[in-house]
Amino acid sequence: MARALAYSVQRSPTASAVLGNGLVYDVAIIGGGPAGATCATLCASQGRSVLLLERSQFPRDKVCGDCLNPLAWIVLEQLGLRERTLFLPHSVLEGVRFIGTNGLSVRVPLPHSPQPELGISRSQLDQLLLTRAREAGVIIHENTPLKKLRRLPSGWQLECDKGVFEAQQLVAADGRNSTVARQLGLLPPPLADDRIAVQTHLPQPACLNKDVVLQFVREGYAGLAPIGNNLANLCLVSRPRDLAAIKSWATAQFDLSEGQTWRSIAPLRRMPLAPTQPRLWLTGDTAQVVEPFTGEGIAYALRTGALCAEALLLDNPALYATRHAALYRGRLWVNHLARWACLNPKGGSALLLLGRVFPPFLQLLTRKVVAKQPLLYPQIP
Repeated sequence: MARALAYSVQRSPTASAVLGNGLVYDVAIIGGGPAGATCATLCASQGRSVLLLERSQFPRDKVCGDCLNPLAWIVLEQLGLRERTLFLPHSVLEGVRFIGTNGLSVRVPLPHSPQPELGISRSQLDQLLLTRAREAGVIIHENTPLKKLRRLPSGWQLECDKGVFEAQQLVAADGRNSTVARQLGLLPPPLADDRIAVQTHLPQPACLNKDVVLQFVREGYAGLAPIGNNLANLCLVSRPRDLAAIKSWATAQFDLSEGQTWRSIAPLRRMPLAPTQPRLWLTGDTAQVVEPFTGEGIAYALRTGALCAEALLLDNPALYATRHAALYRGRLWVNHLARWACLNPKGGSALLLLGRVFPPFLQLLTRKVVAKQPLLYPQIP
């Protein structure tokens, strides 16, 4: 069988050339971030031949809050990466400090748990996940953007600089501005009232300790988190017209140089897409974008990548659609609240006053974000 031959040669240095000259991969995955790498590892570990195309060269920086939510640990343990993740430079986060536009500060301790909330470099975590996929036998081409995509009666044809490949199933894990979704005419138009995020790393301020600081300012909000090695991650979110002003505020607030390197990403909000179509699976931000204020993006990417792999292995798109919806259900109200607070920072500051007078309000908000969800899928050996 072609499948058996494909799997038997995929660890060979010439496997991609052999498979690209006539044989068909079981699964092709576009995007090597947490969702794509997770899905690839779990599919390959079950004997599927897997091709992964990643447009960047790892390690690479990514606009992200660099916070690893407790939701992520279920998948990291399933991948056998718990200890290797904890070996990376990181900071175990102990609390969240909210600061209003008027300077009011309220701190909420994070629940103590064997599944901690971490501040961790996204570039190093993503490198680890991609390395794990390679160890599982996934054929990976980095620095290889997808150029053309065509549906075939039996699957998909993919064209890139490394050649033309075919696959029976296609997983789009290439983010909120997905090339796959765009080429298939699925990508929704940007929303007129959306915001933009910029991110940088800086030496950890001495007053930060092991807390995440979420600060409302007139132009939007800032998120600061320690990530280990005496570094901190700083994210700013604002309307596009206020971006220059909020960067000027951050430059003065954190004593940054005028030449500070900032990375940006938009949109921060986008209509969700159906997670499945015939022989097509969407995962991570490609399917549904999560508000960066909550620090849940990596966890959702890992969880949806694992759910996608399980359903794909079972050839059960309905299972994926159902469990994908269940994963987000009951949690996105936090996203809506965070977006409102960014667009109305004075209103967000008023909520902090409520949280100071009535602490259970902010405790509920924080615990909702970091609460561990039950496993939605069986362990895959």
